[in-house]
Amino acid sequence: MRPVARRFRLPRHLRVPFTGRAFLLVTLGIGVAAVNTGNNLLFLALSLNLSLILLSGVLSEATLRHVTLKVRLASEAFAGEEAFLSVTCSAEAKRFPGISLVAILRAGNDHVTVRFPDIAPGSSVTRVVPFRPTRRGELDVIDASVSTRFPFSLFEKSVELAVPAVVIVYPRPSPPAARSEDLPIKAQSGRPFLSGRVGAFPRGVREHFPSDPVRDIHWKMTARTGRWMVKEREGEATPWVDLSVEESGTQGAFEARLSETCGAVLELERRAVPFRLRIGDRLCAEAHDPDRRSKALEALAKAGFDPASTAAPTTWS
Repeated sequence: MRPVARRFRLPRHLRVPFTGRAFLLVTLGIGVAAVNTGNNLLFLALSLNLSLILLSGVLSEATLRHVTLKVRLASEAFAGEEAFLSVTCSAEAKRFPGISLVAILRAGNDHVTVRFPDIAPGSSVTRVVPFRPTRRGELDVIDASVSTRFPFSLFEKSVELAVPAVVIVYPRPSPPAARSEDLPIKAQSGRPFLSGRVGAFPRGVREHFPSDPVRDIHWKMTARTGRWMVKEREGEATPWVDLSVEESGTQGAFEARLSETCGAVLELERRAVPFRLRIGDRLCAEAHDPDRRSKALEALAKAGFDPASTAAPTTWS
């Protein structure tokens, strides 16, 4: 239904602000007086006012034509917290500058207003603006409108755009006080996570992980390969935390578990503790994956809700 509405919507929308309504009333009054009196000066004034209306429409159309928008995230976005969007307005296909442009982005229930006073022909301007998303999820298309009151502020002409974008909003992380006591401090074997590798005799080298201590770095191999390498010792065991979220329960309980798990992911990364994340029966992030943080947060943002399942709490071990 939404693509059909986009296909049949008007190419331009016109709104008359207060100054425009006042100007139209004055023009109407001049026209009535000119017809009743036959005064040539009144006809001249009427012609001038009508010419300004026509010129306003032509110039505003030249300003809006071939204007494009690009949107991307300028920072990580968490639901309920302030983030930043990078909005680029382009006039690369125009011979007339974009003047006094106002872009309104409608990302779900969130509206972001961006102003572009002047864009030279063949160029683009980027603005970084704050926005506060209310819900988690992924947006691949953002509905936007670009409007202008150029040149006389008599009319506000706007055009509707469907802007391709990849905006991923992560769940709202739970407060640190709500999870700091529940997160494990040690592995199941009793060894601290940050205690380094066990075993006295090295058996090889491997790439460095965030949880590896500095004393295990193999400096010669690091200098030779140009990458951080660490010593791998005999009997090495890499402890991690298992995070699991069941796709079950009520919608509110499911969102609460996602929020709790998102906070746990951020806290474990801050402590340099490796973790694995499962959502339902899917393994979304592996403990030894250097990109596990972004994969885990993206999986939490896109997680679906299955109301037919039985509720089960978030667990870690």
